[in-house]
Amino acid sequence: MDAISLPLKTLIDPVGAIPRAVNTQRWLVPLLLVAVVTAAAGAVVALRLDSSRVVISQMQQSGQIGSASEREIDEAIEQAGREALVGGVAKGLLLMPLLTLLLATLLKIAAWLTGQKTLFMELFTVAALTMLPVGLMHLIELLSAARLEVITPAMLESLAPTSLAAVVESASPGLSRVYRALDLINIWGALVMGQGFAASVKLPGWKG
Repeated sequence: MDAISLPLKTLIDPVGAIPRAVNTQRWLVPLLLVAVVTAAAGAVVALRLDSSRVVISQMQQSGQIGSASEREIDEAIEQAGREALVGGVAKGLLLMPLLTLLLATLLKIAAWLTGQKTLFMELFTVAALTMLPVGLMHLIELLSAARLEVITPAMLESLAPTSLAAVVESASPGLSRVYRALDLINIWGALVMGQGFAASVKLPGWKG
Protein backbone atom coordinates (compact mmCIF):
# COMPACT_ATOMS: atom_id res chain seq x y z
CA MET A 1 0.00 0.00 0.00
CA ASP A 2 2.92 2.32 0.76
CA ALA A 3 4.08 1.86 -2.84
CA ILE A 4 0.89 3.65 -3.96
CA SER A 5 0.35 6.15 -1.17
CA LEU A 6 3.94 7.37 -0.76
CA PRO A 7 4.36 8.82 -4.30
CA LEU A 8 0.96 10.53 -3.97
CA LYS A 9 1.99 12.02 -0.63
CA THR A 10 4.76 13.88 -2.43
CA LEU A 11 2.08 16.21 -3.81
CA ILE A 12 0.88 17.27 -0.35
CA ASP A 13 3.95 16.61 1.84
CA PRO A 14 6.96 17.06 -0.44
CA VAL A 15 9.49 17.66 2.33
CA GLY A 16 8.67 14.44 4.14
CA ALA A 17 7.60 12.18 1.28
CA ILE A 18 9.99 12.97 -1.57
CA PRO A 19 13.20 11.77 0.15
CA ARG A 20 11.49 8.55 1.26
CA ALA A 21 10.05 7.90 -2.20
CA VAL A 22 13.41 8.55 -3.87
CA ASN A 23 15.47 6.41 -1.50
CA THR A 24 12.99 3.50 -1.76
CA GLN A 25 12.78 3.96 -5.56
CA ARG A 26 9.00 4.34 -5.79
CA TRP A 27 8.93 5.21 -9.50
CA LEU A 28 6.40 2.77 -10.95
CA VAL A 29 3.17 4.26 -9.57
CA PRO A 30 3.88 7.90 -10.53
CA LEU A 31 5.06 6.83 -13.98
CA LEU A 32 1.92 4.73 -14.59
CA LEU A 33 -0.38 7.44 -13.25
CA VAL A 34 1.12 10.13 -15.46
CA ALA A 35 1.09 7.89 -18.54
CA VAL A 36 -2.49 6.67 -18.09
CA VAL A 37 -3.97 10.05 -17.13
CA THR A 38 -2.20 11.83 -19.99
CA ALA A 39 -3.35 9.20 -22.48
CA ALA A 40 -6.93 9.36 -21.18
CA ALA A 41 -6.95 13.15 -21.37
CA GLY A 42 -5.58 13.04 -24.90
CA ALA A 43 -8.24 10.55 -25.96
CA VAL A 44 -11.14 12.47 -24.42
CA VAL A 45 -9.98 15.76 -25.93
CA ALA A 46 -9.47 14.17 -29.36
CA LEU A 47 -12.93 12.57 -29.35
CA ARG A 48 -14.56 15.91 -28.60
CA LEU A 49 -12.32 18.09 -30.73
CA ASP A 50 -13.99 19.87 -33.62
CA SER A 51 -11.46 18.88 -36.28
CA SER A 52 -13.52 20.43 -39.07
CA ARG A 53 -12.43 23.95 -38.14
CA VAL A 54 -8.78 23.02 -38.31
CA VAL A 55 -9.08 21.10 -41.57
CA ILE A 56 -11.17 23.72 -43.37
CA SER A 57 -8.87 26.51 -42.19
CA GLN A 58 -5.83 24.61 -43.48
CA MET A 59 -7.54 23.95 -46.82
CA GLN A 60 -8.46 27.60 -47.16
CA GLN A 61 -4.88 28.68 -46.50
CA SER A 62 -3.49 26.16 -49.01
CA GLY A 63 -6.13 26.96 -51.63
CA GLN A 64 -7.46 23.39 -51.73
CA ILE A 65 -10.93 24.20 -50.43
CA GLY A 66 -12.18 25.30 -53.85
CA SER A 67 -11.17 22.11 -55.68
CA ALA A 68 -11.96 19.61 -52.91
CA SER A 69 -15.23 17.71 -52.99
CA GLU A 70 -17.49 17.35 -49.97
CA ARG A 71 -16.41 13.73 -49.64
CA GLU A 72 -12.73 14.67 -49.67
CA ILE A 73 -13.34 17.29 -46.99
CA ASP A 74 -15.21 14.76 -44.83
CA GLU A 75 -12.41 12.22 -45.24
CA ALA A 76 -9.82 14.84 -44.30
CA ILE A 77 -11.80 15.71 -41.17
CA GLU A 78 -12.09 12.04 -40.19
CA GLN A 79 -8.37 11.52 -40.78
CA ALA A 80 -7.54 14.54 -38.63
CA GLY A 81 -9.73 13.15 -35.85
CA ARG A 82 -8.00 9.76 -35.99
CA GLU A 83 -4.57 11.40 -35.93
CA ALA A 84 -5.56 13.52 -32.93
CA LEU A 85 -6.77 10.41 -31.09
CA VAL A 86 -3.64 8.38 -31.82
CA GLY A 87 -1.42 11.33 -30.97
CA GLY A 88 -3.23 12.00 -27.70
CA VAL A 89 -2.91 8.39 -26.53
CA ALA A 90 0.69 8.12 -27.72
CA LYS A 91 1.57 11.27 -25.80
CA GLY A 92 0.70 9.49 -22.58
CA LEU A 93 1.82 5.94 -23.22
CA LEU A 94 5.01 6.71 -25.17
CA LEU A 95 6.08 10.33 -24.76
CA MET A 96 5.70 10.58 -20.97
CA PRO A 97 7.88 7.50 -20.21
CA LEU A 98 10.46 8.69 -22.77
CA LEU A 99 10.57 12.16 -21.21
CA THR A 100 10.97 10.58 -17.79
CA LEU A 101 13.88 8.47 -19.02
CA LEU A 102 15.47 11.49 -20.70
CA LEU A 103 15.14 13.60 -17.55
CA ALA A 104 16.66 10.82 -15.42
CA THR A 105 19.58 10.58 -17.84
CA LEU A 106 20.17 14.35 -17.66
CA LEU A 107 20.07 14.19 -13.87
CA LYS A 108 22.62 11.36 -13.93
CA ILE A 109 24.89 13.47 -16.14
CA ALA A 110 24.44 16.43 -13.77
CA ALA A 111 25.36 14.23 -10.80
CA TRP A 112 28.45 12.96 -12.62
CA LEU A 113 29.56 16.46 -13.60
CA THR A 114 29.27 17.67 -10.01
CA GLY A 115 31.01 14.61 -8.60
CA GLN A 116 27.94 13.27 -6.81
CA LYS A 117 27.39 9.54 -6.42
CA THR A 118 23.86 8.22 -6.76
CA LEU A 119 21.89 5.34 -8.23
CA PHE A 120 20.27 5.77 -11.62
CA MET A 121 16.98 4.27 -10.39
CA GLU A 122 16.82 6.88 -7.63
CA LEU A 123 17.19 9.57 -10.27
CA PHE A 124 14.59 7.81 -12.41
CA THR A 125 12.29 8.04 -9.38
CA VAL A 126 13.06 11.75 -9.13
CA ALA A 127 12.13 12.14 -12.80
CA ALA A 128 8.88 10.20 -12.34
CA LEU A 129 7.93 12.33 -9.32
CA THR A 130 8.78 15.48 -11.29
CA MET A 131 6.19 14.45 -13.87
CA LEU A 132 3.40 14.13 -11.27
CA PRO A 133 2.41 17.83 -11.51
CA VAL A 134 2.13 17.33 -15.27
CA GLY A 135 -0.15 14.36 -14.62
CA LEU A 136 -2.27 16.50 -12.30
CA MET A 137 -2.58 19.12 -15.02
CA HIS A 138 -3.77 16.47 -17.49
CA LEU A 139 -6.24 15.18 -14.90
CA ILE A 140 -7.77 18.66 -14.73
CA GLU A 141 -7.76 18.75 -18.53
CA LEU A 142 -9.51 15.36 -18.60
CA LEU A 143 -12.23 16.46 -16.18
CA SER A 144 -12.75 19.74 -18.01
CA ALA A 145 -12.98 18.05 -21.41
CA ALA A 146 -15.37 15.39 -20.14
CA ARG A 147 -17.93 18.08 -19.28
CA LEU A 148 -17.98 19.43 -22.82
CA GLU A 149 -19.72 18.01 -25.87
CA VAL A 150 -17.53 19.83 -28.42
CA ILE A 151 -14.08 21.35 -28.02
CA THR A 152 -12.82 23.93 -30.49
CA PRO A 153 -9.08 24.49 -31.07
CA ALA A 154 -9.38 27.88 -29.34
CA MET A 155 -10.63 26.18 -26.16
CA LEU A 156 -7.67 23.81 -25.77
CA GLU A 157 -5.47 26.11 -23.70
CA SER A 158 -8.30 27.04 -21.36
CA LEU A 159 -9.07 23.43 -20.38
CA ALA A 160 -6.24 23.39 -17.84
CA PRO A 161 -4.64 26.84 -17.55
CA THR A 162 -1.25 26.62 -15.84
CA SER A 163 0.18 30.14 -16.02
CA LEU A 164 0.14 32.51 -13.07
CA ALA A 165 -2.13 34.77 -15.12
CA ALA A 166 -4.95 32.26 -14.56
CA VAL A 167 -4.70 32.92 -10.81
CA VAL A 168 -4.00 36.67 -10.81
CA GLU A 169 -6.82 38.34 -12.71
CA SER A 170 -6.15 42.06 -12.20
CA ALA A 171 -2.69 43.22 -13.23
CA SER A 172 -1.04 45.82 -15.43
CA PRO A 173 -0.23 44.87 -19.03
CA GLY A 174 3.46 44.50 -18.18
CA LEU A 175 2.81 42.25 -15.19
CA SER A 176 0.25 40.27 -17.17
CA ARG A 177 2.93 39.30 -19.68
CA VAL A 178 5.20 38.22 -16.84
CA TYR A 179 2.40 36.20 -15.22
CA ARG A 180 1.61 34.47 -18.51
CA ALA A 181 5.26 33.47 -18.84
CA LEU A 182 5.31 31.88 -15.37
CA ASP A 183 4.03 28.33 -15.65
CA LEU A 184 2.98 26.97 -12.26
CA ILE A 185 3.34 23.34 -13.34
CA ASN A 186 6.91 23.90 -14.52
CA ILE A 187 7.78 25.72 -11.29
CA TRP A 188 6.20 22.96 -9.20
CA GLY A 189 8.02 20.28 -11.17
CA ALA A 190 11.34 22.12 -10.83
CA LEU A 191 10.93 22.29 -7.06
CA VAL A 192 10.13 18.57 -6.89
CA MET A 193 13.13 17.76 -9.08
CA GLY A 194 15.48 19.88 -6.99
CA GLN A 195 14.30 18.36 -3.74
CA GLY A 196 14.44 14.85 -5.14
CA PHE A 197 17.91 15.35 -6.59
CA ALA A 198 19.17 16.66 -3.26
CA ALA A 199 17.74 13.62 -1.49
CA SER A 200 19.24 11.24 -4.05
CA VAL A 201 22.81 12.59 -3.82
CA LYS A 202 22.48 12.85 -0.02
CA LEU A 203 23.22 16.53 0.31
CA PRO A 204 23.82 17.68 3.90
CA GLY A 205 20.57 18.20 5.76
CA TRP A 206 18.62 15.62 3.73
CA LYS A 207 17.50 12.38 5.26
CA GLY A 208 16.36 9.33 3.31
